[in-house]
Amino acid sequence: MKRSVLFSMLVSGIILTTQSVHATVIYESLPGSNTNHMSKHGQKGPVLADDFTPSGSGRVSSIEWWGSAPLNPTGTDTFEVTFHPDAGGTPNTTPAGAKLSQGFVHATGVDPDGDGIFHYFANWSPMGLFLAEGVDYWFSVANSQSSWTWASGLAPSVGSEQYDAVVSTGVGPDGGPHFGPWNYIADQDFAFRINVPEPALFALMGLGLAGFGCRRQREKKTS
Repeated sequence: MKRSVLFSMLVSGIILTTQSVHATVIYESLPGSNTNHMSKHGQKGPVLADDFTPSGSGRVSSIEWWGSAPLNPTGTDTFEVTFHPDAGGTPNTTPAGAKLSQGFVHATGVDPDGDGIFHYFANWSPMGLFLAEGVDYWFSVANSQSSWTWASGLAPSVGSEQYDAVVSTGVGPDGGPHFGPWNYIADQDFAFRINVPEPALFALMGLGLAGFGCRRQREKKTS
């Protein structure tokens, strides 16, 4: 096997195995330090949403959030996660239910400290959602089997925000949430984190593509 092929395969393997591990945080509001919210969720609403302004740009690779103990004994639940465009203080519902990206994710809550606050993690795939630095967005999660943590409210540790958390009790024609109206929860925020791949991963991808390019050039010369 040619050296360029081996090189390309190696780089591709590195990318695949590190994509979900090595990430850059572009927004972070942690429980117990800078978020202040608790809210029960119904499967069709209410839906909790909070705005965020990322500190950098990139395609979303994974998401994290924090909540209290789930009703499901296994700790694994299906969550409806949605990124909304900003609409001047609420997620964009004009036209009703407008979204940037939406998906159902399976996440297992882990309580490392034994304090009843569970940490949820989910990969966001495919990575088709690009978020731009300095632009306001809204992030929402709906699930019937958990409530959200609360603590003293402070500013996010990464990125920024403009508004308090909001809750929607509206249900759309398809029986789904996110149709408003959205109601503010004064002085309270949602604990979550948004991750994008590290810049180094893109450099690796470039090296992999370069390896494939070298292979093709050599094949042309020898044919």
